[in-house]
Amino acid sequence: MSAPRVWLSATPAEGARTVTLGPEESAHLVRSLRARRGDAVTLLDGRGLVAEGVLAEADAGGASVELVSVRRVPRPSPAITLAQGMPKGGVMDDLMRTACEAGASAVVPLMTARCEVRLDPERAAARRTRWATQAAEACKQSGHPWLADIAEPLEFGRWLASLGPAAGDELRLTGSLEADAEPVGRLDFSAATKVVWLIGPEGDLAPEELAAARAAGFRPCSLGPTVLRAENAALACLVATFALAGRGR
Repeated sequence: MSAPRVWLSATPAEGARTVTLGPEESAHLVRSLRARRGDAVTLLDGRGLVAEGVLAEADAGGASVELVSVRRVPRPSPAITLAQGMPKGGVMDDLMRTACEAGASAVVPLMTARCEVRLDPERAAARRTRWATQAAEACKQSGHPWLADIAEPLEFGRWLASLGPAAGDELRLTGSLEADAEPVGRLDFSAATKVVWLIGPEGDLAPEELAAARAAGFRPCSLGPTVLRAENAALACLVATFALAGRGR
């Protein structure tokens, strides 16, 4: 059984030998997981740190961990941004956790023409806070040492206008059902350090949005012969990108 993973709210100082966990993580570790003094613990800070330690004080209000080893994990390459037309219901929550577990570097929730979710600034801020918490939980679940950047929900046109020209090492791709969409397996990811995937909500992006995406440098890509749900399409994009980029390198 692997050691429980615990989230650090602050990166330990260089050379630190012990760290004290926050109240929420302490309570979860001691009360929910029933960890006891001497148990092994893995610590993550969301910025590439992975530390192995031993629980020194099993205090539910402020547990302390003695550090045994500390290492830094490089950022995933290529860095993948998932720009996702928000699906209805609680699907976006599930999609957020799955994308972060799979290694997304950033997630941009989009309000598109066919998106049924419309958020005012107050609701958008609340959703973003919730999604950031879910992203941290996904890192703990998967052991991914880099926390994804969760953007505020944006209108599609505003987001597209903010991108500017694509850099030479950037790929812009759309998960597409269009007739001329290129199979994802034929793409060359070997030179890309950044990949931006644009995925539509239920009903896909509107024709005018697909045209605007093409004008901004997005290439339509087929993920297979069937129509995928939004959350499955997002996962397929992430997994395919890392697999194909690894093969090319």
